[in-house]
Amino acid sequence: MKQDRDPSSAAGFSLRFEPRAGYLLAEVNGSRSSGEITLAYWREIAAECERIGAQRLLVADHFRGNVVTREEMLRCVHALRGSALAKLRIALYEPEAENVSALQHAELEALDVGIDFRVFGNEREAEVWLLYGY
Repeated sequence: MKQDRDPSSAAGFSLRFEPRAGYLLAEVNGSRSSGEITLAYWREIAAECERIGAQRLLVADHFRGNVVTREEMLRCVHALRGSALAKLRIALYEPEAENVSALQHAELEALDVGIDFRVFGNEREAEVWLLYGY
């Protein structure tokens, strides 16, 4: 069953959750990004994962425009390390190629703090890694 969460436009993002075979898909949309917005939607994703008992998560990032700064990404990773996300295998699909390399800093930091997290520019590759580990 698909579930949409569309916070007020003031929140700056919308989320859609879809349970799939072996994982939860979370699609996030928005037109502007910031460290505060990024942390807010990751916290909502963590709450949903905890609520349904997800073990694997695929986040499809459909934000357009700017990517958050490296410092904002690192703050977000550290803020989430004690959350339900720390217990999951997480794949992030970023369709904008120029943002993938910037997000790899978050990937490395997440791995350093014990979060099983990878960034992909291809959704199918993200799904294969998520389900099969390669």
